[in-house]
Amino acid sequence: MKQLKLFLKDKKTWFDTAILEFLTEEKKALAVKPGMFFMLEAETLLKKPISVLDVDSRSGSLKFLIRRIGKGTSFLYDLKPGAELTAIGPSGNAFPDPEGRPVLLAGGGSGIPPMFFLSRILPKKTFHVVYGGQGKADIVPLFGKSIPHRITTDDGSLGLKGTVVKGIRKIMKDDPQFCKALLFSCGPEPMVKALTHAFPELNHYTSLERYMGCGFGVCLGCVVKTVNGIKRVCVDGPVFNTKDLGWNHGHED
Repeated sequence: MKQLKLFLKDKKTWFDTAILEFLTEEKKALAVKPGMFFMLEAETLLKKPISVLDVDSRSGSLKFLIRRIGKGTSFLYDLKPGAELTAIGPSGNAFPDPEGRPVLLAGGGSGIPPMFFLSRILPKKTFHVVYGGQGKADIVPLFGKSIPHRITTDDGSLGLKGTVVKGIRKIMKDDPQFCKALLFSCGPEPMVKALTHAFPELNHYTSLERYMGCGFGVCLGCVVKTVNGIKRVCVDGPVFNTKDLGWNHGHED
């Protein structure tokens, strides 16, 4: 897979989270879709898989959300405008086209990027975002008033006190069209499993968070068990229907 260069144009920070805007001349990179990711150089032995927050093909920009956790993400968080990175991508598959059906977008913590990306391209009256975190510091102010969204925090420091499950139940109560919506999610696995178990009647697609070594299916470091056998998250995913993961059938990976 071809390696490309990214040039850091702009950076915004919020507590331990940074939004990095890179410029690239690679047209293939700018054709990325929600759910896909790039392997970014991170001054570690292996590149870091980072999902895309937003893209603007006219200006040639790609945005990523970085939460400072370990050595690799700290390197990316500390970058300054003007820095140059190598990257590989876009990789993986994307969320399916809802084809006009209502969609619930659930993102937890660092899992919000593909949900934000989707919110930029879906018709506004057909979706609602639920953005959850442990507390206020986990919630990056991404969504303006024009985007239908609800914030939930475990400690109640911002938005509705509770989890994204509670947020979705509130949306369904307020707007019955979402009782039969598609559910798209990305976030910590316990959150995704809680959503799957709470709403088994919904067709639920999730972008799995997995450690990746190579990012193109060779190292087998990101495998996941499915009802159809072992799959590689980097090339067979990262987006899967949770029914294929067995979470609605009492099978765990």
